[in-house]
Amino acid sequence: MKYLIIILVILMNVTMLNAVEYRIVKATTGETITLQQLAKALQKYDIIFFGEFHDNETLHYLERELVPLLDTKRELIISMEMFERDVQSDLDAYIEGWLSEDDFLQKSRPWNNYITDYRPIIEYAKEKKLSVIAANIPRHLAGKMARMGDNFPDTITEEDKKYLPDRITSPDDDYKKAFLVTMVDTHSPMMNIDPELLYKSQCLKDDTMAESIVSALKMKPKARVIHFNGDFHSRSFLGTASRIQEMLPKKKVAVISPSSREDWRTGILTKEETQAGTFIILIPPQGGEQ
Repeated sequence: MKYLIIILVILMNVTMLNAVEYRIVKATTGETITLQQLAKALQKYDIIFFGEFHDNETLHYLERELVPLLDTKRELIISMEMFERDVQSDLDAYIEGWLSEDDFLQKSRPWNNYITDYRPIIEYAKEKKLSVIAANIPRHLAGKMARMGDNFPDTITEEDKKYLPDRITSPDDDYKKAFLVTMVDTHSPMMNIDPELLYKSQCLKDDTMAESIVSALKMKPKARVIHFNGDFHSRSFLGTASRIQEMLPKKKVAVISPSSREDWRTGILTKEETQAGTFIILIPPQGGEQ
C-alpha cells in the first residue's frame, strides 16, 4: 500500500510539471499576481477559504504549494471539508504518529481522490505537526437532514448528537437562491429530494464547518486558519464564510475562488468574479467542475 501511494504521488507530480495553467488575480484591482505574492498578501488575514473544484488538478496543485508558503512564524491551522468531525481523533492520531497510514485510511473515510489530492497536505501537516481540523458534519447526518428535515436530530443517537453544531440555520438569502439555481442547472440526480431539504443539508455542512473553525480558534486565538472546501461553500463570502464573518466579526477573512474560462490568460474579471472572492484563480475549462 505504501509503495503504491509513493508511485501515485510521483506520477501526479510529474504530470503536474507540464499541466499547470492558471492566473491569480486580485479581485479589487484586476492585477495578476504570482503564487508567492498571493501568499504574502494572505499574511494579513486570519481565516482563508480556498474554494476548489474537487476534481481540478491545477487547484489541488496550488493548494499543496500554498500551504508551506503560509506556514510562517504565525501558527497555521489547516481545516478541511474532506474530513468529518467523528474522525477527528483518528486524524489527530495520524498527525502525531500514533496511527499507521493504513489504519488511518481505514478509519477516516478519505475521499476517493485523497491519495493524489489531499494526502500531500496531510503529510506536510504530519511532518510539521500542524493542527488539522476534520471540519465537516458526518455525511450520514447530512443525509438525514436531506431526507427528514429539521426534526432529524430527534431520531439520532446521543453519540451522533455530539457532532451537530450548536446552531443549525438555513437563511433565505442569496446563498439559497444560488444553491437552488445550481441544482436545476446541473440537473442534479438529487433533485428527486425536496430542494428545500437539500438546501438545509447544505447549510448543516456550513454551520458545522464554521463552528469547527471557531472552536479551533478559541483554543488557539493567535493562529491563522486555511480552510479547504468546495467553491460553493465560500464563493462570494456566502455559506461557511458568511457564518464565520457573523461569528467572528473582528477576524479578517479572505476567500480564494476559482473561475473556469476560455480566456483565462488575458480576460478581465466579470462583475460576478470580482464579488466571488478576495483573489480569483482563472483556469482553463475542464469537465466536472463543482
